[in-house]
Amino acid sequence: MSDDKKYKLNYLFVRVFNQILSWEEQSFKDMGISEITLRELHVIEAVYSLLESGNNRMSEIAKYLAITPGSLTTAVNCLVKKGFLERETSANDRRVVKIVPTHRAHEVNALHEQFHKQMIETITVDVAEDDINTVIKILSNLNKFFNNNKISRK
Repeated sequence: MSDDKKYKLNYLFVRVFNQILSWEEQSFKDMGISEITLRELHVIEAVYSLLESGNNRMSEIAKYLAITPGSLTTAVNCLVKKGFLERETSANDRRVVKIVPTHRAHEVNALHEQFHKQMIETITVDVAEDDINTVIKILSNLNKFFNNNKISRK
C-alpha cells in the first residue's frame, strides 16, 4: 500500500472517530438527555453488554472499556447517585459486587441503541454485501490491534 493511501486511511479513521463522538453527543442532547455525560452513557452500555454473561463486575467493566478501575469507580459512583446504576452484592459471596442498570438506565440505553442502529442502517444503504464484509474485516483487524496492544491498566 502506498504512503498516500496509508495517510488517507489514518486521516479518515481519526476524522470519523471524532465525528462519531461529536454526532453522538449532539444527538444525545437533542433527545433531551442532559443528566449524564456521553462517557457515563458508555459505562451504561458496557454494563448492558456484560450483563447477560454475568461479567458485570467492576474489573470486567473497566477491562471492557479499557479504562482504569479508579476511573470506572468515579463514573459508577456518579451513575449510582443519579439513579442509573446500582451495586448488587452476591448472596453467596459478599465480596462479589455486580453493577446492574436501573429502569432509568434502560431508557437511555434504548435510545443509545436506536442511535447506533440508525447510524449503521444509514451508512450501509446501497453498499454491496462484499463491501460490508470488507469493512467488517478491516474493523476486526483494528479491534485486534487495540486488543493486542493494550496499555497496562493497574
